[in-house]
Amino acid sequence: MSYLTVESLSKSFYLQCVKQVSRFSYKKQDKVVFMLSFPSTSSYILEKLYKHYEDRLVVCYTPNSIEVAKKYKEKGCRIINLNSFDAVLRRVVPELKKAKVIICDNYFAVLGGINFSNDVKIIQIWHANGAIKKFGFEAEYVKRMTQIDKKRYQQVYNQFTHYVVSSQHMANIFASSYHSSINTLPFGYPLTDIYFDNDHKKEVLKRLKEDNPKGKKIVLYVPTYREEKMNNPLDFTYMEKKLGDEWILIVHPHPHDHELYLKLSSLSSHNDPLSKWSLSDLLFVTDCLVTDYSSVPFEYSLANPMGRVVYYCFDYKEYDHLVGIQDDAFDENNLVLENSTEALLKKIIAFDEFDFKAFNRKWNSFVNGTAAKQLIDWIDKQYEN
Repeated sequence: MSYLTVESLSKSFYLQCVKQVSRFSYKKQDKVVFMLSFPSTSSYILEKLYKHYEDRLVVCYTPNSIEVAKKYKEKGCRIINLNSFDAVLRRVVPELKKAKVIICDNYFAVLGGINFSNDVKIIQIWHANGAIKKFGFEAEYVKRMTQIDKKRYQQVYNQFTHYVVSSQHMANIFASSYHSSINTLPFGYPLTDIYFDNDHKKEVLKRLKEDNPKGKKIVLYVPTYREEKMNNPLDFTYMEKKLGDEWILIVHPHPHDHELYLKLSSLSSHNDPLSKWSLSDLLFVTDCLVTDYSSVPFEYSLANPMGRVVYYCFDYKEYDHLVGIQDDAFDENNLVLENSTEALLKKIIAFDEFDFKAFNRKWNSFVNGTAAKQLIDWIDKQYEN
């Protein structure tokens, strides 16, 4: 018996247990349940929800989100660990059955085992404002799964009743990725509200003068997290030397990328005040964003529409085979495929223009800085009915 078969049987057993528990009747309450697995991107909307709903907010969290979840426990909210089988059966399932609105920032297997009533709204807000890499049934690794696994995926996807999106293009990607019809909430991705807050932007620019008094250009490298172990080929010390005094190189690793963190310890910019800034604040002031398959450009285009992006995809073929890359994901004029620090440097220094107007028409057509308010107003209406 293969490991995959054992894993599939284990997951099937998990869902059967969830189905049995979900058959009980639960009285509806006015709670709003947030299913959290991406604290870095969901913290903004979580705080907005808490300010409006206070202890009506229930947070069901994955282990990587525990620190954020604890903050809401201290504020009086109920929090539940999604990684505990006992907690899922005794606490998560009842909370989900009692709620009229459930918000998700990812795929959550437990949803596939619950028979929800027709009045329950399950909103997928996702953990990114757009998509470069493929996900759902479009992802290459999902295509290689068994039919039993794919059926289990579809059971979860079928539970989502609404999708918060920033563009029709993203709605179309959800529809093809989930093999589902899409009811869109065209509010924009909540985190993008930050980039319309002019008071906050003024504060950021004021801090920039303090932390970058010489007015150096900023190049920000934000690589996506790769499940497969790989060696980043960039020589950051060499990059700093070649960029000279005109630039500051800031590298913003994924929190789980411990190897990249170790490589940065020798950089002079490692202790630069800007390296301690939040990613959202850095996007306001970055002159050149370097990334690969990350969703950061979809926010950067709003934070600094006069900036430019370079896509450094040294493992493009391998990544496309393992995960998959969306069609028309990149502007080829800003794409570097060589496994070469020098090739990337040439593209950065060339400072070619990037057409963010066309980019935003495609990816951010619904965005106007009121996503959180629109979502909360919509949730309130569900509880009025």
